[in-house]
Amino acid sequence: MTETTVLDFKLSTTFESYRAHMHAPEQQAMFKTMGVKIFYIGVSHDDPTRATVMFQGPENVLYDIFMAPETKPIVEASGHVYDGTVITRWMAE
Repeated sequence: MTETTVLDFKLSTTFESYRAHMHAPEQQAMFKTMGVKIFYIGVSHDDPTRATVMFQGPENVLYDIFMAPETKPIVEASGHVYDGTVITRWMAE
């Protein structure tokens, strides 16, 4: 099954900086290795310190990585504020 994972979170940097980090070749290579694709990155219309990212990949892959405590520094290096992130998961066959 394919899982779509939606992250809604605060930014500690500008949205432009965050987006550039996520599109960097090393980040894209890491996502490719995990079998995950980003298909949407957006900033809140009303709050430029809040963003949403939508990923698609195998079930549980992104969720398990994001929930592992050791990944917190990696997540936060992008400008993503780890604490307070809202995660929703959607399944498709």
